Parts: sequence; structure tokens; C-alpha cells
Amino acid sequence: MKEIKDSDEGRIRFRVRVQPAAPRDELLGWNVAGELRIKVAAPPHEGEANKELVRFLAKRFAVARREIVVESGEKSRSKIVSAPASIAAELRALPDIG
Repeated sequence: MKEIKDSDEGRIRFRVRVQPAAPRDELLGWNVAGELRIKVAAPPHEGEANKELVRFLAKRFAVARREIVVESGEKSRSKIVSAPASIAAELRALPDIG
């Protein structure tokens, strides 16, 4: 179940589950918990994985890095991310991975 919530000011919020220190950056899809699964190559050290997550999502959805914000979960694998509402349709179109 995809959990994409509209917020104010033309933004959306969604849950992300990050796997740091992966062989490469990769967007897997939506898990059964409603989280977008993403692998990042950066290690979970001094915020490097969060920076890579923001960079990866910005590039993947063709928005500026400043538009992707990790709102909570900076030190957790589960995070809440906000982004421009313009990417909501692309997010919803991503596959469910079970």
C-alpha cells in the first residue's frame, strides 16, 4: 500500500526505507508496509546516506535537491520525506515489491 500524503504548500510526504552501504543506488518499489524501498551506496555515517538519498531522489524525479527534505528519521532506516506534489503520479506508478 503506497502511503503518499498531500500536505500544504504543494508538497507531498511519503515513507522511505533506506538500505545504506549497498553496492549501488537503486529504487526498488513499495513494500507491504507502505514504504518506498531505496538502496544507497553511501555508508550510514555522519549523514552520508541521507545526503545520497536526497541526491538520488532529486535526480530520479528531476527536481532540485533543495526540494527533497528528510523530515524525520535522520538516524533511522525508516524516514519520512517530503517532495513537490508534482512527482506524486510518478511515485504512485512505482511497483509494489511485496
